[in-house]
Amino acid sequence: MKRQLNVLLLVFAAANLFLVNNTSAQDSHPTIYTVDDIIEKASVLVGQTVTVKGKVQHICQQTGRKLFLETADGKNTFRFNAGVEIDKFNENVLDSTVVATGIVAEQRLSLEDISKQEASLIQAQKTITVADHCTSDAKADGENTAITPLQRIQALKDKLKRQIENGKNSYLSFYSINNTNSYSILK
Repeated sequence: MKRQLNVLLLVFAAANLFLVNNTSAQDSHPTIYTVDDIIEKASVLVGQTVTVKGKVQHICQQTGRKLFLETADGKNTFRFNAGVEIDKFNENVLDSTVVATGIVAEQRLSLEDISKQEASLIQAQKTITVADHCTSDAKADGENTAITPLQRIQALKDKLKRQIENGKNSYLSFYSINNTNSYSILK
């Protein structure tokens, strides 16, 4: 009995040693996601630090703190928000392929949130045209970029109402990468 216990403990120790070594090996070579991959898997990666490779389609002209990488077909983008170590993304990376690291974040919008945005736009009492706003955020959220902000809000309300009617979440989820503190151009 004592011998069986010793063998069992030895097997357990060897298994733990294997797991520790295997985990260390995985950590030394982190997964690098494509933009298509991160769009597909963002919901299960929320809160995790990830590295993504993609072509820079746009950098926010107002703040310089949003970087948008495009999918392989160029039809969609994914937003990266600068972390504390980046004052602004370097505009020289436009149209370059970069590798960027940050934390996957989810923003949830309820019907109440969307209605507040709608009221703010209406209260502004000015006609906002498509040209008056940056369409990169809408593109990153998979939305129509040829509509005004007020039309965008109505489309979001309609989408959420259909989702609720189908018994799904009572909010819309939008994903991005926050705390992007490192990025580099691939040669």
